[in-house]
Amino acid sequence: MKKIKSFFVILILSLISANAQSANDYLIYVSNFYDKHPTHIKAYRSGYWVKQATILKNSSKAIFTSSTNCEKDQYGKLILSLEPKIFYNSLMTTLYGGITAKIYGHDGKIITTIFSEDETQGILTVLYEKLVGKLYQKILLQLQNQISTNDAINSYLQKNSEPIEGTFCSILN
Repeated sequence: MKKIKSFFVILILSLISANAQSANDYLIYVSNFYDKHPTHIKAYRSGYWVKQATILKNSSKAIFTSSTNCEKDQYGKLILSLEPKIFYNSLMTTLYGGITAKIYGHDGKIITTIFSEDETQGILTVLYEKLVGKLYQKILLQLQNQISTNDAINSYLQKNSEPIEGTFCSILN
């Protein structure tokens, strides 16, 4: 009887684990390089060192709701490797930015690369995270639309249903 109970417990745990593995659409990878080497943004009278990786990870979780960080024991259909770039024009109070997304499949090959850019108006202050986060969310929305309409990605997803494990992202460093 104990063997039967333990068998069912193992069966239920494996079913829960299998559902958790396929729950994510994307595994998001942003290199910690963008935090270790912040970008200097010069405002009219002062400047700020912006750690972009943390802001971009938080913004991507808000936009890509069915995603998680690309880490060991995490599974998803695609890996999105995001590379941010920003520039602030203090005279026009405009923050410009762009994100390059490299989309990887389960075999470790790049399916496609997509670049999206936008701008937002605002005065750069000590709370620059809000302005930068707002810009990244605008760009990520455009990126999400480009991903959903991309022919290479759609044909890949039709042919391959295997989830990708997040250990792959350790080689992206």
